[in-house]
Amino acid sequence: MNSGLRRASLPAIALTLFCASGTAAQSIDSEISERVARIQSAPDASVRIEHAAHLAEYIASRGPLGVSNVDAPVVDDMAGLLDDDVDLVRFYAAASLGFLGPSARRAIPALEEALARREQERGIVVGQPRAFTAAVSSVQAICLALSKIDLSRVPDTCQSYQ
Repeated sequence: MNSGLRRASLPAIALTLFCASGTAAQSIDSEISERVARIQSAPDASVRIEHAAHLAEYIASRGPLGVSNVDAPVVDDMAGLLDDDVDLVRFYAAASLGFLGPSARRAIPALEEALARREQERGIVVGQPRAFTAAVSSVQAICLALSKIDLSRVPDTCQSYQ
């Protein structure tokens, strides 16, 4: 009787684990989508920068396995942040995509396009929530993101940023 109970329990346990992992992935997708929406609707640059930094921190805190199955529309929304007119928002958007790793492959064209624009805004924005020891640019984060997503897609122009 005990072995019959174990056999009956294994499928139930497997189903519970499957449902729980699906809920976790859905939760991460929802959380990322909400954070992207906050960036897009922020009233000014300093708030967008702050929200973008929090997005990057959130994704980084989940680790590679936690964000390995982010839905395609969520990745597309994140890639849309690369068009922001503030370089630090683009910096954090690229960093966020890089933290997704290979699951952000579909964002490579947007990253390549953002890199081609090569907008080299530098310096610290007033109210910036993060302190950097040197001038930063979205170009650095874009190059790093490309290397984390697909090394074969890193252009030669990124060599000076690695």
